[in-house]
This record gives sequence, structure tokens and C-alpha cells, in this order.
Amino acid sequence: MSDEQKAQELISIFVCEKDPDIENFLKEKAILFEKIGKSRTFLVFNEEAEEFGVLAYFTIALQVLKVRESLSNRKIKNFDGFNAKINGERITEFPAILIGQVGKNSLYKDNISGYDLMQYCMNTVLDGQMRIAGRIVMLECRNIPYLIELYGQFGFTILEKDYAEDELLQLIKILREEELIEKQGIGEA
Repeated sequence: MSDEQKAQELISIFVCEKDPDIENFLKEKAILFEKIGKSRTFLVFNEEAEEFGVLAYFTIALQVLKVRESLSNRKIKNFDGFNAKINGERITEFPAILIGQVGKNSLYKDNISGYDLMQYCMNTVLDGQMRIAGRIVMLECRNIPYLIELYGQFGFTILEKDYAEDELLQLIKILREEELIEKQGIGEA
């Protein structure tokens, strides 16, 4: 059995009752996106359980964050970390690390909390950031208070813009210097 077949078998029993899009992405697109280098999907499982099952997963990719030109120079400079303009032009696009999908398997929903899943996800994001750089992490989610509160615990805030009624909210986190230094071990004696 090939690695792809093994992966397909593992994810075939993933169920997400709260959001069918999360289940469909894992089953229909995750492997293809891996193959073409569009994203990386990370499976979370319990190594100590008798029955091997995927508890949850998350997907990470690179993305361009586009902001409106009317943002203040101070806010744009905060996104960039250095300037608000390049060669006299306002910066409106920034490289970002996208948390594209985050989902728990309904079959094991009590085996992992959303907070623990986000811990795994953010540790993976910081590992990747250490290798390729980047200061903005973004994700999109429905306007559901408990999700916004969960992501807020990790420093994500809603990006200021006009949203359509059913549009996903964009949440961003600008990585702080101390997070990056701590992860990279810089400054240790």
C-alpha cells in the first residue's frame, strides 16, 4: 500500500459534523494540495490509543494578505514591521502564513480541545516561520463567538474591513519579537 493510499485510508473516517467544508477539504483536496505544494496538512492523533484515529487536523499555506489603501500609515507600518511605503507607494500586500483549515474529528471530539489543537497549530507555524521568516499569521472563520474567542486567546484579531453578510472574517496575528526570539532560542545564556 502506498503512502497516499495509507493517508487516504486514515482520513476516510474523519467526520466533522459542525462544518462539512472542513471534512470535505481533508477528504477531497488535502492530498492534492500536498502534491502540488499549495498547502501542508498536519494530522493530530493519539499515539497511546489502542485504535489509531485522526483526532483533528490543520492546514498551513502561504498567502498574500491584502489590506485597503485607506489604512493609516501607522497600521500599515505595523503590518510591514518597517515601512508603510516602498519607493513612495503605499504597501497594501503582505506575505502571510495562512492557517487554512482547522478541524476536529467528531468521532473523537472529547479527546482534544480546540485550545490544544491551536497550540499544535501555532507551534507548527512558529517552526515554519523560523525557517522561512514571516510576521503575519492569518486565518478565516465564520462569525461564531466561541471561535473568535478561541483565536483571540492566541492573539488573533479581526482585520478591519467591510464584510458581506455571510463572508468569512479574516483574523490576523502579527508575531511579536519575543515569540520569535523565544522559539529560535536567541538570547539564551
